[in-house]
Amino acid sequence: MYPWLQGCYNLGNKAKEVFYIYQQFEEGLDFAVWCSYKYLNGGPGATAGLYINKKHFGKSAGLKGWFGSKDESQFLMNHDFHQDKDANGFLLGTHSLLAMAPLEGALNIFNEAGMDRIREKSLRLTEYLMYLIDRKLSRYGYAIGNPREEHRRGGHVSLEHEEAYRISLALRDHHVIPDYREPNVLRLAPVALYNTYEEVYKLVEILEFIVSKKVYENYDLERVTVL
Repeated sequence: MYPWLQGCYNLGNKAKEVFYIYQQFEEGLDFAVWCSYKYLNGGPGATAGLYINKKHFGKSAGLKGWFGSKDESQFLMNHDFHQDKDANGFLLGTHSLLAMAPLEGALNIFNEAGMDRIREKSLRLTEYLMYLIDRKLSRYGYAIGNPREEHRRGGHVSLEHEEAYRISLALRDHHVIPDYREPNVLRLAPVALYNTYEEVYKLVEILEFIVSKKVYENYDLERVTVL
């Protein structure tokens, strides 16, 4: 049973796909949110994104900010809040120029490259990475934990290993920044805009070296920071 048929709102979390998979929000989607610090290259503190279906324009925002008021009344200092009629009514405050500047540059690059080409290269990078994992790393206890079908895959590969935490520490000392998730997952995300197939191959060679030579044993299991 679809939740919106029961009177519930349908909210989409697009944080891990919005700039890797072409988005065409379906009619049944009420809202969508996403971050831009990661795949849009905005960096920590970058401005978040919000999609609101037109049918909700004019509804009262749960969290109101002066920037969400109508343009003509923003600086009148009225005691009543006159919310803008479209998605602008959900804005809170003035955007940070330092946070918006890298987004403008990144969006220009995305527009120039085209989402279809970016998605295609992303799929080929992760496909190549999974191929190498199967061919070169499975003998060392590595396994792929994400769906292999293209329509079910985002922009990263979930690599499983019983020593994933200590492998993640060793990777950092080899100038590779992975993402570790309990209990045994390394998330590897080759970025279509700037990572190469050669870099993917070198990554797999490093992963093989760390386990085959037991390099990970040089690292403590005690957690000292969030990875």
